[in-house]
Amino acid sequence: MLNNVTNFNMNKSLLLNWINAVYQENRQTGNRAAIVLSGESLFCIETVRCFINHLRYESVIWVSPELEHAIVPEKARMLLGRECDALVYDAGSQFNIDAFGAVSGIVKSKGMIFLLVPDRKKSASYLSDSRFFNRALNSSHKYSNVYFLEKNSALPDIHQCQQNIVEQSVKVDYPFRTLDQQRAVQAIIKHIAEKKIGIIALTSDRGRGKSSSLGLAAGMLLQQPVKKIIITAPRLSNSAPVFHHAKEISSAEEISAGKIIFNDASIEFIAPDILLEKKPAAEAVFVDEASAIPLPMLEKMLDAFPLIVFSTTVHGYEGTGRGFALKFNKVLDIKKPGWQKIELDTPIRWIKNDPVEKWIGSMLCMNAELPCVAELNEINKDECNFQLVNRDKLLKDESKLTTLFALLVYAHYRTQPSDLVYMLDSDSIRIYTLELNNKILAVTLINEEGGFDKSLSSQIYKGERRPQGHLLAQTLSFHAGFECAASLKYARVMRIAVHPELQRQGLGSYLLQQVINQEQVIGMDAIGSSFGATVELLNFWNRLSFEIVRTGFTRDHASGTHSAVMLKVLNKQTEDIFEELRHKFRSYIKDWLSDSLKNISLDMKQYLNNNAIDNDGELTEYEWKDIKSFINTHRGYEVCMPALIKLIKKYDKFICHLNEQQQILIAEKIQQLKSWPEVVKKSGVTGKGEAVEYLRVAVKELLIKAA
Repeated sequence: MLNNVTNFNMNKSLLLNWINAVYQENRQTGNRAAIVLSGESLFCIETVRCFINHLRYESVIWVSPELEHAIVPEKARMLLGRECDALVYDAGSQFNIDAFGAVSGIVKSKGMIFLLVPDRKKSASYLSDSRFFNRALNSSHKYSNVYFLEKNSALPDIHQCQQNIVEQSVKVDYPFRTLDQQRAVQAIIKHIAEKKIGIIALTSDRGRGKSSSLGLAAGMLLQQPVKKIIITAPRLSNSAPVFHHAKEISSAEEISAGKIIFNDASIEFIAPDILLEKKPAAEAVFVDEASAIPLPMLEKMLDAFPLIVFSTTVHGYEGTGRGFALKFNKVLDIKKPGWQKIELDTPIRWIKNDPVEKWIGSMLCMNAELPCVAELNEINKDECNFQLVNRDKLLKDESKLTTLFALLVYAHYRTQPSDLVYMLDSDSIRIYTLELNNKILAVTLINEEGGFDKSLSSQIYKGERRPQGHLLAQTLSFHAGFECAASLKYARVMRIAVHPELQRQGLGSYLLQQVINQEQVIGMDAIGSSFGATVELLNFWNRLSFEIVRTGFTRDHASGTHSAVMLKVLNKQTEDIFEELRHKFRSYIKDWLSDSLKNISLDMKQYLNNNAIDNDGELTEYEWKDIKSFINTHRGYEVCMPALIKLIKKYDKFICHLNEQQQILIAEKIQQLKSWPEVVKKSGVTGKGEAVEYLRVAVKELLIKAA
């Protein structure tokens, strides 16, 4: 063990001896190591370059928002499926924790992760007052092979692991990496080649070769009498490792992004919503990262396709798989009894019980588990303890923190590590819990939004500013068209989660009612939420007297839903503003359903129609505001469209005074409600953006002619 008294910034020889000792420990045990370097950027970068040059790693990947030739964090997910000996993650100016969580899994056994962070003692550093990052760095000493190196500080001791020799790995046939993987791929191939009908669920922790197993199975099936396999996932980028391994094992030809062919057989990516809409024929459908797709969509897939392989990460950086396992397995038991479960247990890139993986899992709350509530049957809500959580105290109670986050993970299919950061660090966040016998039964996160001055409110309304973290204030101002809405104060329900074994007892509604009362006392003007709308969810919020005031016009590809904003007024002094907002939304619904929302689901269409009112008579004040803001600002066509339809009906006799292209644009889009591709083709413009800009000019000219 090295002497723990050396200032590593002063003695390069001792520094290299130290990193070499870490390297040798890795070689002996098979473990990975994580080195957290803290200091100014130049010091961190030069130190890690010194390490890497000394160790002579063959494969080193740099991720940085600033360094030349490095991969920017926003594109780090493109690295998934690759492997490297060393990863350098530069978090000096900003820390994209989602990207770090994802990319940390590409480092192989015996490799190293270098995490570069700023000096947390400096007030300008984001680490200085971050609960999340200080928790993460303070926990580094608890894990062997995780070292915190700070400029002008002593070198840490080298951890002597009890494992002295890397376990002899079991030999498997090419191209497989583990027996687990070989058995899984063979089982999938046998099932599909024999044209068996049924469901396979492939689950694993991350790093077990789940996506590569799907790719190998798909590629091998291409060479058998299987003509078509469909791959679906939340995004095409999610399935990149699947296509990589399928192409490699089959020597297939890539004809486009997300499609490869081998002779007359093909593997093709289709987004979940399009898959359910078109229901194309295929021998099998592979659903990668199924846990990141909403449960209702997965259920529809079960009804639409006879042979499906669902795969998902159970404990992973995306933090969603446990909810999938809990909920979806119950659905399979009911709908597809006899479904086959395949689990991958053996890590491919690192050895079992890798200390670095444990540290990252703890840092990101990957392995957070729900509390046991078996002793709680019928719950008396009046006995529950409703409380506003003190986050500084929460940080000192790791068990409560992980339990709280586990509830959020199980409840929401898109929970990410960045949600944990936001929950702990954002000044606008409030956490409320419902507890009984020191166990958290339900939790909700509230984000305080809005309260902008007149100048900024005007800029938001015009589309010139988009303050991050103020969804309700922004959407009600810019999209709904109420400039004053940005100046009001909102409590947005970001997340609400009830323990899955205690649902259907009214705990969620009870918790929300307590939150409503508390937020009203605090002085919020309204409380609301935005989510992928289903009739079931809308009815839940309706029962608490929330009303729908906005829908999104585009459909989410992963969930197949349109977003909705629900709102409940808390301040009587602002009631008139929100009443006008509700009235405007309801009066616009029929026009939207004829164009922008014509492809919305049938049950949602019925729900909206039930809320619609007629929009007859003269142009109202808010309709004139929509028209003028469409002409003069960046507000979109869709949000202003009902007012524009009414305007064209009023002044249709003046359209003939416009030029030919302007007449075509008004006729095709506003009068005949044609799709944008049809409008673009007929009017001769280059695309939707240009069509909208020319339409602004056309409407402005029409008003001039009519004046």
